Amino acid sequence: MISALIESQQTNGSFDFIIAWIHGSDTRVWDSLFQAIPNTKNVILYHIKGSSSYLNNDRTKSYIPSNINYREVKLGFIILNNNSSRWLTNSEIAQGIIDAIKQEIPEKHIGVFEPWSLRP
Repeated sequence: MISALIESQQTNGSFDFIIAWIHGSDTRVWDSLFQAIPNTKNVILYHIKGSSSYLNNDRTKSYIPSNINYREVKLGFIILNNNSSRWLTNSEIAQGIIDAIKQEIPEKHIGVFEPWSLRP
């Protein structure tokens, strides 16, 4: 992963922002990502997180380097009229991420997270 990220920057230039959908809190994935980003460059990182992140106390923010401006996009679900629910569609997720980038806010929620009992 590190070599692919470094190669991409050599070919296309350094990253201004990164959209990363990383599951779990395995620090090795984060370490690989951060090793590929020059610490002299300020980068905005959009961390896409699934609905379970709503309940979990994630420690990701605690090991983000100082040159990374960390932002979260949390993905929920949609409640339908008949008191059932569904997951977000690809286009809803994409539009929510685009909105998060445009709004430049630290945390963006797409969909709903409650009532948890209606989660698909």
